[in-house]
Amino acid sequence: MSRSERPHPTPGADPFFDRFRSAVSRLPAGLIRVAPPATHEAIAAVEQALGRPLPGAYALFLRSFDGADLFHESILIAGVSDGVTVPLLSIQDEQSNAGELMFAEGMGGDRFAFDRNERVIRHDPGADERIIAGSDFTHWLDATIAREQLLFDRDGEYAPEVFDPSGEEVLPTIALRQAERALRADPGSADAAHARGLALVRLGRRDAAMQSFLQAITLDPTSPWPFFDLGRAALAAARPRQALDAFEDAAACESPSGGGRILAWAVRAAVAAGDNQRAETLRARAQEADPTLVEGLRRALDAAERTGDDEARAEAAALIDAVQPSPSPAPPPRRRLPVITTSSEPAAPPPRREPPRRPRPAAPRRSGGSPRGSRR
Repeated sequence: MSRSERPHPTPGADPFFDRFRSAVSRLPAGLIRVAPPATHEAIAAVEQALGRPLPGAYALFLRSFDGADLFHESILIAGVSDGVTVPLLSIQDEQSNAGELMFAEGMGGDRFAFDRNERVIRHDPGADERIIAGSDFTHWLDATIAREQLLFDRDGEYAPEVFDPSGEEVLPTIALRQAERALRADPGSADAAHARGLALVRLGRRDAAMQSFLQAITLDPTSPWPFFDLGRAALAAARPRQALDAFEDAAACESPSGGGRILAWAVRAAVAAGDNQRAETLRARAQEADPTLVEGLRRALDAAERTGDDEARAEAAALIDAVQPSPSPAPPPRRRLPVITTSSEPAAPPPRREPPRRPRPAAPRRSGGSPRGSRR
């Protein structure tokens, strides 16, 4: 779509989305593609099918742009007319939280939804993650544009200098700039505050990272992941008590019984804090929440050893040792002194020692089997 082909705002159009309109006209052709306006009839038909009105800002957006493709399908905003790339009705998830309305999809499988307060929630089904990504639709849209455009050059292609040598991960300095731009556009985005903390951890700025995680927790106290990453940063900073509290809060958010893997981190923090009683309680909770926890950690350890990922290997080994610590070695047997008797009766002879038994041969391992079990 050339610049001349892009839709222009119609006279008398809504005064919202000024930043978005500016980005459509300013950024290289093809980075943002928008559909023509939706009709009032199309919007009304979708609202009737949903049994609810669309959030106000989103409905205004549809009256100007019936869906949008942001940054080469990084995010697709659904439309309501026949023939749109992503029909709004087609992406509704029956398993989503009550009252939520899905309205956009991300390239990596993320989905974006409105909650009852019309805030934008990002769902990552693969990681079972849910976090407030925008204080409302307009701010989320502005923050998305501000964040994503940093990855592209003047020709609308990915800029190679923003990625690490593998080309698979954004450099931490760029990730930090992305998060900070998103936060300036939408200070209410817990997702952006969390992303800022993760970038700061990669840069070794642990104290600043913990402040960002706390900001994310303040903005969204229901998401486990800012708590979890706060705990990891605190543990690395030798603050095991703070880490322990953060991990327990993360487990409480993750599910009613608490996630087994997160509780394993809590056990590790309790051990580091020297709180053995709390560690024992958490150890039991972790294995109750996930009876296959140790097996899963051992598989993670095997995978890390195969791929040569030293960090993941050390992490998995530490969690296994916390959840299933090696038994303490038995103390050496006390040497018994001979009994001196004054009786004229002879002392009883020492008990006869049985000859040692030969160990039975172990059963052969099944071909292709793994002593650590199969992957879940």
